[in-house]
Amino acid sequence: MNNTVFAPGARISSRGEDFLITGITENFDGSILLDAEGISELVKGKRFKFDTKLEKDIQILDPANTKLVADTDFGYRRTKLFLETQLRNNTHYGSKIHVAHKAAFNLSDYQLDPTLKAFKLPRPRLLIADGVGLGKTIEVGIFLAEMIKRGKGKRIMVLALKSILGQFQQEIWNRFAIPLVRLDSHGIAQIRTELPANKNPFEYYDKTIISIDTLKNNAKFRHYIEKSRWDIIVIDECHTVANSNSQRGDLAQFLATRCESLVLTSATPHNGKKETFANLIQMIEPTAIPRTGDYDKSDVAPYYVRRFKQHILDDQVRSNFQERQIIPIHCPITLEEEVFLSKQQKIKFEALQTLDLETEKNLFDDSTRKEKRDLLFSIGLFKAYMSSPLAADQSISRRIERIRESGKTSNNAEDNISLLKELKTDLELIIKNKRDSKYQTFKEKLIDLGWSGRPKDERIVVFAERIDTLAYLRENLMEDFDLGDDTLKTFHGGLTDIEQQALVEDFGKKDSQIRILLTSDAGSQGVNLHFFCHLMFNYDIPWSLITLEQRNGRIDRYGQTQTPKIHYLVAKSDTEGLKTDFHILENLTKKEEEVYKSLGDVASVFKLYDSKAEETKVEEAIIQQNEDFFGFSIPDISDEDLFGGEDDITESFVEPEPIAAELSLYANDGDYYRELIEQLKAEKLMGYDDAEFVDPTYLEIKNTKELDRVLFDLPKESKPEVKEGIYRLSLDKTTVQNSIAEARKKKGDWAKFQMLYDLHPVIRFLMTKLEASVDKEVALVARHGKIPTGTAWFVIHGQASNNLGQSVISDFFVVPMKLSGGLHKQPVPLQDFIRQFDINKTLLTQQIESEDLETLSEMLIDVVDFATSMHMDQKQQIKQIEMEKELAVYQEKLKNWEKSAKEQFQIAFADRPITGFIKRRMEDEERYVETIMSKSSQYYKDLNSLNNEAHLKVIAVFYN
Repeated sequence: MNNTVFAPGARISSRGEDFLITGITENFDGSILLDAEGISELVKGKRFKFDTKLEKDIQILDPANTKLVADTDFGYRRTKLFLETQLRNNTHYGSKIHVAHKAAFNLSDYQLDPTLKAFKLPRPRLLIADGVGLGKTIEVGIFLAEMIKRGKGKRIMVLALKSILGQFQQEIWNRFAIPLVRLDSHGIAQIRTELPANKNPFEYYDKTIISIDTLKNNAKFRHYIEKSRWDIIVIDECHTVANSNSQRGDLAQFLATRCESLVLTSATPHNGKKETFANLIQMIEPTAIPRTGDYDKSDVAPYYVRRFKQHILDDQVRSNFQERQIIPIHCPITLEEEVFLSKQQKIKFEALQTLDLETEKNLFDDSTRKEKRDLLFSIGLFKAYMSSPLAADQSISRRIERIRESGKTSNNAEDNISLLKELKTDLELIIKNKRDSKYQTFKEKLIDLGWSGRPKDERIVVFAERIDTLAYLRENLMEDFDLGDDTLKTFHGGLTDIEQQALVEDFGKKDSQIRILLTSDAGSQGVNLHFFCHLMFNYDIPWSLITLEQRNGRIDRYGQTQTPKIHYLVAKSDTEGLKTDFHILENLTKKEEEVYKSLGDVASVFKLYDSKAEETKVEEAIIQQNEDFFGFSIPDISDEDLFGGEDDITESFVEPEPIAAELSLYANDGDYYRELIEQLKAEKLMGYDDAEFVDPTYLEIKNTKELDRVLFDLPKESKPEVKEGIYRLSLDKTTVQNSIAEARKKKGDWAKFQMLYDLHPVIRFLMTKLEASVDKEVALVARHGKIPTGTAWFVIHGQASNNLGQSVISDFFVVPMKLSGGLHKQPVPLQDFIRQFDINKTLLTQQIESEDLETLSEMLIDVVDFATSMHMDQKQQIKQIEMEKELAVYQEKLKNWEKSAKEQFQIAFADRPITGFIKRRMEDEERYVETIMSKSSQYYKDLNSLNNEAHLKVIAVFYN
């Protein structure tokens, strides 16, 4: 069999059943591997692969052999529905939005930018680097919806932090009706009971969401992904995989080669290192970064979007953010704390005295580590105490234990058992006598707020860096406020994925009993904590502006309905040294707020773009007693280099009219869905009471056994309760969004309503039933008095694919013929035909004689010939010229990249002795360049080749 015979969208027959081709892969021996979806009764909704070398009975339907059948339905309902369903199931192309705007979110142009920008690339692959709380998940949903509409989103894998797997999965389902199977530890355990041991879950489930750590740590899953390919992979919080030398980074680099489209998201997309940011961009496009590693904004600009709240001018969007309130709470330290901290300060001062000026300049150079151990010990002790006395106490206890185990002591403070015990005694005294000023102030503030942990009290998020501090707060709050276990919960990275997700979901529900959520910084990334919560306490102040912004962004984000009130507990002392140290920490909070109100990106302050590096910077400020420590460091790259700084954000790619005009035979979606359901009932393809429009916008559909079987991979939480067994779909966005809000009231609930639109799996199922109800090789015929007498107008769908099996031309047009023979006029676009002859209006059913059908059937060979030579051939020629121009541009870019790579190769190894190690490195570099060139060159050639024959399908015939 020849590759030119097949095209995506073509119908084939094999073993007596009918299938729809969804993808094509050419094998090395010239045979073809066909991806297909069953459309006849026995195989309906199931996915298959056919190897043309093995399957000898595969027949593709010749449009010239189409059987013409008279439509006898009132108003030719069946013809119109079949044609409309073909239009809606058609894959769309171009630079506009076709379906995502109908999903359950308040549309704003800025949300469309990432998808529209991605469509300008040969492969839709992009980094979404919008600021904290701006709604990156919705932007991902828009991209997924549009790719599914384009026939390029069948297989999807999302990688997210384990704490937000459920949150992400629920958001994408509730708003876009895109089902993701959650492979957390519970989901994996369930799969083991449902699937055979050797079954690859990534082949069984088309759309999944999983933690990258689960993939990284599970050898079996690593084996599974090596055998799989995806249409789209999404990596949320992608800065966690930016280091290619880490396990996460290595895995992400590999996954980038296993998908057509890639979406990376992060509010902190680089750490100031050119290499790590280059790793992200190279995952998107390997040839974007020169092999020298020396790149600028022009190299990476096509592959990212980045905006902050200040850049969003849409008033409706801005109304979904609230102006936050910052509340500093000063805590004058007690006498006992002064005693302890004065000892800490003494250690720091004496350590500084032993370091000469040159050593101090290289304070964080590991070569001088032995000489500065006491200095670093004093800073670590201070940092621990700034979290809580228990954190400092436990830190000292662990140090004493290590000294005893090793048996090694020294004159250093950190190895001085006597001094450590003295410090520990001071801490125990503070804890025992409740002389911890910060906790006492915190408790008094809660009392001032009228908070006592009652069910009607406000719920509060409390951030603290140390796990010991969380335990300390839990014990004291439980005792002082007589709280129950359900009232106060603790969230940290040591919890399992199931425990983390359960806590996040519970806290976001109105019926939650949690009044205080104590969380480490494991809860500072990606987690939604703003539902029913607008109060937050930074119990300790992180020594990083990036971490501080991430914390605050948990309640200060898109969709917050109340004023976010963010409290800082700040120690206060008049003692020299301590006073300065406390001011330095308070200045962090002031700077974060200052930047929040102006630039929008706190990482631009230190220009270090890494939380650990910022912590080191603050340590240095404390050592040097430098309150004005926001001087600019010089990183490899900065936000200004990559993202243009505050005055030059990502250019908007939204067109004046970003939403594509819709071609339809119906006045609105509701009319089509009503007619669709009535037709299926009339043909007994669904029970009379299986579906019902309760009102013009609200549809109820029973979850029948057949539907439940076909939709086996929907998240179980998204399915109707067994007792009711009804899917509720609405055309009204407000209804669905209110349902999403209502679901937040009760733990375990998902939204009861979803959007009634073409991407909903239930609607896709019904559309497939309607499409399959018209037999293969059949086109419906309607007699229409408004078209010219003595003519017949054949509605044709033409598709042509590239060498990757991707459909690049998909066009509906009409071939007008004379009943007496010959062409009546040139083929016309379907929309012109509909408009000219009122096909979208009520049609009058007329008698169709068998002789008429015979006459029309005899014309089919000529119709197909005219459709090919006068329409599709011309379309393909025009498209091929466009593609050849694009290919020339891509090839020039590849040649430049290869030339630069080879020049760099010669420079790098010119003066080096050719040892075995160097020789291996040279070979690896040569192999890398050759592989990228070979794969990229062949990919672009296949992408921009249009040598396959067009597939034609006769949809309907209108004659008079």
